[in-house]
Amino acid sequence: MTAFHAQTEQVLIGLLLQFVVILVAARLGGRLGARLGQSQSVSEILAGLMLGPSCLGLVAPGAFRALFPSDGPSILPYFSHLGLVLALFLIGASFDFSHLRGHSARSGALAIATLVAPIAAGFALSSPLREAMPGEGSSLAWSLFLGLVLGITAIPILGRILVEVGLHAHPVGVLAIATGAGKDVFTWLTLIVALGVAKPPLDWGAFLGTVLGALALMGCAAFVGRPALRWLTRSWDEDPATLSPNVVVVLLGATFLAAAASASLHLFAIFGAFLSGVTVSTHPALARAMQGRFHDLVMLFLLPVFFASTGLRTDLSLLAGGLWVWVPVVTLVGSLATGGVAVLIARASGMSWAAAAAVGVSLNTPGLMALILLNVGRDAGVVPPDAFAVLMAAAMLRNLLTVPTLRSLRPRLEAERDGGLAA
Repeated sequence: MTAFHAQTEQVLIGLLLQFVVILVAARLGGRLGARLGQSQSVSEILAGLMLGPSCLGLVAPGAFRALFPSDGPSILPYFSHLGLVLALFLIGASFDFSHLRGHSARSGALAIATLVAPIAAGFALSSPLREAMPGEGSSLAWSLFLGLVLGITAIPILGRILVEVGLHAHPVGVLAIATGAGKDVFTWLTLIVALGVAKPPLDWGAFLGTVLGALALMGCAAFVGRPALRWLTRSWDEDPATLSPNVVVVLLGATFLAAAASASLHLFAIFGAFLSGVTVSTHPALARAMQGRFHDLVMLFLLPVFFASTGLRTDLSLLAGGLWVWVPVVTLVGSLATGGVAVLIARASGMSWAAAAAVGVSLNTPGLMALILLNVGRDAGVVPPDAFAVLMAAAMLRNLLTVPTLRSLRPRLEAERDGGLAA
């Protein structure tokens, strides 16, 4: 089938119409969310949910099927993940990770504690949830998946939120995003174990290969990527307007290679993209130039497409009868096991109450990474549809807490010595 085949044109027409609807919904949702004190990211997630079966599919099922047909070819999911890869690159490039010097042990402790505690909470909560929402599959795998969903931190959403509230250059914001990224690596590794339990046998050799591959990828970024950046920009005068197109192409190619490498390691493509952005962040002028080239395209178009695409797969109408009761329960348990534990660990390490609270609420942002985990669990036969809806609704409630809390804490954080990290 050629590029100008009639069927190709029909698919393209449908895709372009979807883009128009998604862009309008994202902008309207973003404007409304801003007036309500919410971030652009959270508002776009909600807009994506409104376009899916939870709202449009109920109110106007004919229009929903015509706009988003389920029986025809669609490249929207692939296109949306390309946007997520580029977004993670820009988010990684936005942060000044020099603030982490001397705080790596604290970040590691936070990452481990805010993964272990939610997994323990998942085991405690799994039995009553299983009774209310019976499923088929391994109970051990269900407990692990539940714990991972309770503990996941969505660095795509968190990174964008920290930029929006002005904490991306603040030591607390850098600590939060670095901790979230490190914890996500541990989360994906634990997910491999959960999948092995759900569909045995667990291949420990492949697991070890993933661990070694992740270490190799990080080593490559540090010992090859950074010197390569210095060589590429050796004659650049740091004026964004004079940045060579060749450098831009090399950076995009390296980002896609890193994303492909991390995806092949079963760590998801976003890890490699984020690592590429972190490498570029060591050259602040280059990071600003890349932001100027791609920010609007990625943040105003490609990322909302991802939010809408994921919203199309979420049906909150499954929350019928008494299942709504479980949403606040799961929200509270997840918030205490992740955000609450983070506050205690941060405070015990010497941080101020304001800084500890900011780190806690940041790490308690599951975003749509929870949806990715839930989709993996559903495909593996571990997460039943009604539990999927409950856990997704709880994740959305936790997301709504992040922006108002961080905005209320920001004045105190800016007034504190060392950003509250050494209070």
